[in-house]
Amino acid sequence: MALKSDATLANAFFSVHGFNRAVALGMGIAWGYAFSRPDPDVVYDVFPLQKAQKFVFIQGYKVKEEDRYAFEARWKDLARYYQVRQGYLFNKLVRAKHFESADYQYFDIMQWSTGAAFRQSQKTADYTKLRDNLMSGGYSPTMYKVVVNDTEAETTSSA
Repeated sequence: MALKSDATLANAFFSVHGFNRAVALGMGIAWGYAFSRPDPDVVYDVFPLQKAQKFVFIQGYKVKEEDRYAFEARWKDLARYYQVRQGYLFNKLVRAKHFESADYQYFDIMQWSTGAAFRQSQKTADYTKLRDNLMSGGYSPTMYKVVVNDTEAETTSSA
């Protein structure tokens, strides 16, 4: 009788159901290991966008002191437009500390996943209206490719 129970056990283990269970167990162990011990060189990256080449667009603005708050409000409207576009990552508007003596009072820094995504966002009537409302002169952000980015680097203390 013991021989029959061993044969039944072996038959159950090497059956389709046993094989499925073994595969599921193996995948569970591999998945658990990959996400509990991340290694960027070996483990699959869940968010590959972080590793993708990024493009930055920078635009300088000359704004009069009395137009400052109206300009910031109009810029926020344009920023909200960009935020819902495909490929958008982030944008920042920075103001010069010494407003009156600066060559450019503001700089707009936008980051996109691709240059094509940024150009595609500029092909709508809404964009044209917001752009014209922001600047009566030329609005043409310059595209730069990110070469070095230390924002994700770990900091080390010398203490």
